[in-house]
Amino acid sequence: MKNLRLVVFPGAFNWPVWVARKQGWFAAEGLEVGVTRTPGSVFQLSGLINGEFDLGITLIDNVVAYREGQGEVPAVGKDLVALMACDTRVFPSLVTLPEVRTYADLRGRTLSVDATKTGYAMVLHAMLEKGGLAPQDYRIESVGGVLQRFEGLLAGTQAGALFNSPCESLL
Repeated sequence: MKNLRLVVFPGAFNWPVWVARKQGWFAAEGLEVGVTRTPGSVFQLSGLINGEFDLGITLIDNVVAYREGQGEVPAVGKDLVALMACDTRVFPSLVTLPEVRTYADLRGRTLSVDATKTGYAMVLHAMLEKGGLAPQDYRIESVGGVLQRFEGLLAGTQAGALFNSPCESLL
């Protein structure tokens, strides 16, 4: 049996892995696939680059950033390769504290993303700009994965955060 170490973000886009494991399709091919849930892209991409994982399910912005040496940490993944798929449910949703009703309510507040130098941060900046805010109107912090962003909202340390499906519906 060949062991493969897979690192994933929590989310519905992992269902093919869950099904393949449950149906025994990996085992039928002589594969044992261990799955690690990542707390964030820094952990995931650093682990892939350092050989702690063999495969990862992630968004393309993470692969591009770390191949180019522009990730959240100074690690370069020259051998990272992306196999493409498209899932329209992956587009992030902005979830805010209950008292935030408009973009203007985010002025002077802190919002969180997984990493400040990859795609979620770019998406959040664009959303806020379309909502009439300039970069100096708010702060964006890197706090890690879904659980850390959720905990930041519950604690009130962040006024908003980006979440992918189905995590935004759990809040």
